[in-house]
Amino acid sequence: MAGRVLVAIESKPVIAALRRDLEQAGFAVDVAPLAAAAGKVDPALHEVALVRAVDGAELVVASLRRADPQLAVVAIFFDEEEAAGYPGALGADGLLIGPLTAPQVASTCSLAARLTLARRQLAEQTRIAAPRAVSGAHDLAFLKRLLFVEVKRSRRYGYPLSLALVSVDRWDELSEQLGPRARTTLLGELTGVVATVVRDIDVSVPFSDDRLVVLMPHTATGGGLQVARRICARVRERSSAIPLTVSAGLASHDGHGTVSFGKLVKRAGEALTRAREAGGDRAVSAEPPKRRDRISIG
Repeated sequence: MAGRVLVAIESKPVIAALRRDLEQAGFAVDVAPLAAAAGKVDPALHEVALVRAVDGAELVVASLRRADPQLAVVAIFFDEEEAAGYPGALGADGLLIGPLTAPQVASTCSLAARLTLARRQLAEQTRIAAPRAVSGAHDLAFLKRLLFVEVKRSRRYGYPLSLALVSVDRWDELSEQLGPRARTTLLGELTGVVATVVRDIDVSVPFSDDRLVVLMPHTATGGGLQVARRICARVRERSSAIPLTVSAGLASHDGHGTVSFGKLVKRAGEALTRAREAGGDRAVSAEPPKRRDRISIG
């Protein structure tokens, strides 16, 4: 079984079509009226919620987030014209635009289910204050796919996105003074601090031993820089026996042209280097790209 989807739609024909496509893809399906959707969410069962874009649907999405902050929500639009009337996509994590096809529905829900899983894993590792032992391959592959989808959305609707690399200052020196358990606990604290700063539509995953990458949809350079600076301040001001500061490098995409995961990370890494060279404990934004890059997920 691929997972369980909560469908919050009033139209019986649409429900029937979605149920058919989702069940063929291995998903189980539950149906709820829009107004009652939040009360039907079960974090132990549901991995995705589908919400029909109608008046008041933003409130439904918000109530779903309150009921289960980790649940990925996908908004459904019947056509491009309707979607253009909701530039913020209801605040959802993803969107489906008609005419819907079975592969489109299945792939979008599969990606959304992975987002829910990643958020729940992050919440759990924050709870136990310990990052996963293996952080890179699975999370970065997921983030590349998510970024590819977000770039396509940002180009279509002209909204920006930002990516930040957050790294512990003087990590090599600090790690030599700590044992393995203390290092694990410290990095777990860092993960938890970042989770308290970013929004529920943002995604943060471990990037390497001392780094996290934060993807911020619907966020221009100015907003992304504010988030990165708050992360630096929150880490600096946290109560802990071990003093710690971080630096952050930010790269942004303005919603026009194309970009790749690799190019964004490269630009964020260059900005991170400049932040460290300036003494650390600060966030620095990358210079805007001089030319448009081709879409890539590599």
